[in-house]
Amino acid sequence: MTIGTTPINGTTGGKAMITATRSDQDLRRHRDRQSERQNMRRLYLLLYPLCLCAALTSRLSGHAEDAAERPAQSIFAEARSSAYAAAGYAFHA
Repeated sequence: MTIGTTPINGTTGGKAMITATRSDQDLRRHRDRQSERQNMRRLYLLLYPLCLCAALTSRLSGHAEDAAERPAQSIFAEARSSAYAAAGYAFHA
């Protein structure tokens, strides 16, 4: 854990101090979260076209014959929500 102060010369009113309060564990956790976000983004980009094709096929095949049974969202919104759901399941498995 690195905690310390470093004086800065040349500031008005004397010397100013910068305090480093982030520990190595915090930095590691931040990097892990960034890596997880990138993996989620990549998985989403892989799944979205597949979910878009599935939503389009479902609409064209006539699974929702009645207007009342049709989803209120567009094909793109349906594909987006399906892709996010599938990617979320992949990270919780």
